[in-house]
Amino acid sequence: MLADLRKLSLWIGATAAFAGGASSNHVQAATPADTPAPAAASDGASGLDPRVPSDACLAKTICAAKERIRWQTPAWTPSECRHIADAVSTSAKKHDLSPSLLLAIMVNESDMNEKSARVYTRDGQVYAKDGGLMAIRCLLDDHDRCTNGNVRGLAWKDLMDPTTNIELGARELAHWRDGGGVAKKTIVKRDAAGHLETITKDVPCEHKTHAYWAHYNHGPRYIDKGYPRHYPHRIAVLDHAFATVMNVPAPELEGRITIRDPGKRERTVDRPLEPRYKKLYDQILSGGTCSALALN
Repeated sequence: MLADLRKLSLWIGATAAFAGGASSNHVQAATPADTPAPAAASDGASGLDPRVPSDACLAKTICAAKERIRWQTPAWTPSECRHIADAVSTSAKKHDLSPSLLLAIMVNESDMNEKSARVYTRDGQVYAKDGGLMAIRCLLDDHDRCTNGNVRGLAWKDLMDPTTNIELGARELAHWRDGGGVAKKTIVKRDAAGHLETITKDVPCEHKTHAYWAHYNHGPRYIDKGYPRHYPHRIAVLDHAFATVMNVPAPELEGRITIRDPGKRERTVDRPLEPRYKKLYDQILSGGTCSALALN
């Protein structure tokens, strides 16, 4: 890895020559979530999204985090880090997301292991897998193709392609942010006879008690009881660490992140609490900042 990092340092000076899009192996699907997102806020001077670090900074951060976080898996070479960085940058821009948030999800779900897979069985038969960097859920048919949601019809082997996997994760995040989550709302109204009746209906979730990425883990309804309720905070501290290292803003971290622990102080994005997240937070920060590179 030291040799790779030396190669990376030589590559950084010439990184502008390598600017470009990620692999073209993206999933093609005519879904509303796949519609190009509105342009992200500009920094005014350069016309670029201030959340997006330079290509060199993003690749350097990814390589450093992979080296510290990986467990019994090979390190990524500089070229592999550039490939992942291209995919993250492309999907972040497409769906108006912060790259730091995509990296946070990636660390939480797979420890940055592109071959990560969790298998689910029923009566001795495999019926589902969570796979890849972003742990995308695939309910499998007899031909190893997905039958669920936004990945319907996609072959499992294609879902495991890192570029495709990152794009699918970004699309899921945008889906939950933009109305995919639901909440129950109770209203009182008069019926045709003038009698008051109570009606409960599903409405788009406004994410008032939790960050929108809670739904990436919980599905349409936010789980506000037990250990899962703080999933959004655990992602937030990783997002904050990556944003700090890359010297970029993470506007999604503003506002309410998670439900408060009764009788305890509010959770904040710079204060991980669980042992795993304290360790990950420190591992990400120990990679050093690339503020100078972000100006390239």
